[in-house]
Amino acid sequence: MNHFFVSPSAIQGDSILFPADVSAQITRVLRLQIGDVVLVLDDLGSAFEVQLESLSAKECQGSVIRQYPAENEPKTNLVLLVGLTQREKFEWILQKGTELGVSAFMPVVTSRTLIQKIEEVSQKTERWQRILKEAAEQCERGRVPKLLAPMLLKNALLQKPLQFNLVLNVDEAHLSLKQALNKNPAASSIQMLIGPEGGFSSEEIGLAQHAGYTSVTLGPRILRMETAALVAAAVVMAERGELE
Repeated sequence: MNHFFVSPSAIQGDSILFPADVSAQITRVLRLQIGDVVLVLDDLGSAFEVQLESLSAKECQGSVIRQYPAENEPKTNLVLLVGLTQREKFEWILQKGTELGVSAFMPVVTSRTLIQKIEEVSQKTERWQRILKEAAEQCERGRVPKLLAPMLLKNALLQKPLQFNLVLNVDEAHLSLKQALNKNPAASSIQMLIGPEGGFSSEEIGLAQHAGYTSVTLGPRILRMETAALVAAAVVMAERGELE
């Protein structure tokens, strides 16, 4: 069944009015027909089985057959703070991180990121939002992950911490990510800081630790940053039973 996220305002009682972008996808890309049933999600926790009743490239309309709580959302709230990198790599992290169950992403500027000015990414947020939405639809998530405002690392570290805060550190020699998670089995809200190519400077690791972040390693091998981001997300989800 095809999945579509729509604004709650598009849901009017037992009727759904699909916006133009979704309507174009329904008619021109998927070529669905009147009578076909799709799943609509309001990004607030509800799912609707909807039968298509009228089709137009500008506005499709359907009627609600059944409403129920949205499923497939992990109980673990995982937020990734990711050092900005090349467009393809960052977008790949957004897409695959969504599939793994990441709840939110924050682009972060550090001393070694390829992008050094927040203004350079402001025009990219609309595209990133679309990538998150499409990935959430593809993997049948119940909600679209949040895209948090880009920040300088020093400002990101001033934000309210979650239950458990971690920083991937290539120089960490004692505590693995898995060990840290096992020491804090009750923590279901986790924030993870992932550096760019070249990792974090020693000063940045110090700032993170001072802000309450625990330094962890993924093991002896040096991973590309996009690999590290997704391996770390997968380890968290696996250790919290979200991939069973």
